[in-house]
Amino acid sequence: MTDWAKIIDILREEHEFYLISHMQPDGDSIGSLLAMGEGLLKIGKKVTLFTPGTVPQKFNFLKGADQVLHEVLMDDPAITVLVLDSSDIDRLSFFKDAVMKSRQIINIDHHVTNQYFGNYNLVDSSAAASGEIAYHLLKELQVPLTESIAEALYVAISTDTGSFKYENTTPHTHRVVASLLEYGLNPGILSQKIFDERPLSFYMILKEALSSMEMHANRRIALMTLSKDIRERSGATTDDLDGIINYSRNIEGVELGILFYVEGEQEVKVGFRSRSLDVSELAGRLNGGGHARAAGCRLYDNYHSVKEKVMAEAFKMLEELPA
Repeated sequence: MTDWAKIIDILREEHEFYLISHMQPDGDSIGSLLAMGEGLLKIGKKVTLFTPGTVPQKFNFLKGADQVLHEVLMDDPAITVLVLDSSDIDRLSFFKDAVMKSRQIINIDHHVTNQYFGNYNLVDSSAAASGEIAYHLLKELQVPLTESIAEALYVAISTDTGSFKYENTTPHTHRVVASLLEYGLNPGILSQKIFDERPLSFYMILKEALSSMEMHANRRIALMTLSKDIRERSGATTDDLDGIINYSRNIEGVELGILFYVEGEQEVKVGFRSRSLDVSELAGRLNGGGHARAAGCRLYDNYHSVKEKVMAEAFKMLEELPA
């Protein structure tokens, strides 16, 4: 269900917009945010960009990254808000109340677990990334794409497809990306920046994660556990946690990789990655969401209780998998 035509009309007719992406921003949220922001500027709109979290350092090279506000709140409820790449309103963290007070919310997303919280919703779960949807919006609005817009969209799509390795990569995805490459992008340099270059702190926290590895269900489940204390002791930032969970799923024979990140005595963030299991359903059973092969949730209880609850659901879903 989408409100494509109405959203296009609003984007054409209104003069000013607030754009916001989700907490703990990733490449798709930042890329689609910056691309839509610059695109609307190109057709004479006034835009302000927000995210409830700083832009990860590895995306700071993108044009406009230094203009994203993460502490200043929206102050005019009359301005239409575009929410990008957020499956539910809670992912907007401390911006939630300001967004909910807005006169009009446009929800643009590709998560199958999206809760359609907008006044108008453009949700396409067949899209590889929200950046793919943003590309089509900008094309429909006849925005003259620039190298920087193309670069932001490339980052959005390439990160949410795992550098075009995940199952959500479609022929259409490649056609969109091929058109972006026409704007002078260098995929080798971009891939190096967003996938390969890592600070030493990443490897220090990775060492801690690997040392915590547990195998369950005849080695079909691999789980790792980290905590805020361990992260700080390693000199790592929250950005350094990105991608660590994949090391559990990538073990030969493992169907489900899980990362527990203990943020406090009564708060645990849980990430899921799988080969064939629909982890969006697993996360949904735990009040989370995401994609079929990559999802997560946040539970408010002590670590041992959270782990017990999560593992019970994981074992149950594994048993439901066809042999």
